[in-house]
Amino acid sequence: MQTPQPGTLRILHLSDTHLTGDGALHQGTVDTTATLDALLARLDSIEGVGLVVVSGDVSEDGSPESYAALVERVGGWATRHGAALVTVPGNHDQREGFRQVLANGHLLGEGGRPMMHTMEYHPPTVPVWGQSLVAGRRVVTLDTSVPGAGYGLLTAETLERLRTALADRSEAPHGTVVVLHHPPLPAPTALHEALRLQNPEDLDEVIRGSDVRVVLAGHYHHHFAGSIGGVPVLVAPGVANDTDVAGPYGEETAYVGTGALVVDLAQDGSLWSAPVRVPVAAADSIAVHHDAEAVARIIDAVGPH
Repeated sequence: MQTPQPGTLRILHLSDTHLTGDGALHQGTVDTTATLDALLARLDSIEGVGLVVVSGDVSEDGSPESYAALVERVGGWATRHGAALVTVPGNHDQREGFRQVLANGHLLGEGGRPMMHTMEYHPPTVPVWGQSLVAGRRVVTLDTSVPGAGYGLLTAETLERLRTALADRSEAPHGTVVVLHHPPLPAPTALHEALRLQNPEDLDEVIRGSDVRVVLAGHYHHHFAGSIGGVPVLVAPGVANDTDVAGPYGEETAYVGTGALVVDLAQDGSLWSAPVRVPVAAADSIAVHHDAEAVARIIDAVGPH
């Protein structure tokens, strides 16, 4: 891959690592730790990365050990490459475990230097909020997770904090990058549609006409591109597996495979992106399959009511 142009921020966008503290296989089929290791090894030759983003579902079980595995692997990769590192909770994450290890999710600053945090107790009902500066860009992480549910929601408090942050353009001359888990885009399957972000129109209202240059998301386990409020939205491939977007809408199938997204963001706000896919050897190409009845049960259990 070509080296980014001067002044361009290259972002390595990962999502849905679904790490476990005890090494249990994701959906009983995928060793997500080994999959992440293989992906990072393949990405090691990419030059000029200034920011690494992990847009949620860091953990499958919410254990401190699973978050520590991310710090060791993705944090180690970012440190070696002199890149900042931010992450945000997804619907599988547990806020208590996330905060215990990752604090507000902004782990490394420019050049890969560790960020200092004051550890404060927040109940699990309070969304995680993070903000930092990287190469003249404000990076804001928005927690869309809802404890005990699979769908996403931006609370009034989170939206107001974002509105306040965007009101001050002096500290970020090259604009803002927003990171969240649930994409503000239509979903590819019935399951993801039920578990999508419930209030994208509220995000639209806040970022329209602002200095937000791109919104980075995950959750769908497949690369998508769209826009909201005139702002590009990029969804990263899943690290854990790859959603079958060509199958029956009412069923949910994911294939074995992993990937990431490389995003180049220029100072004038123009951007370029490329997905990187890495095959994973497996006896069965299907990582998980849920028929329509199983999908309905999942929606009933963790969907909106």
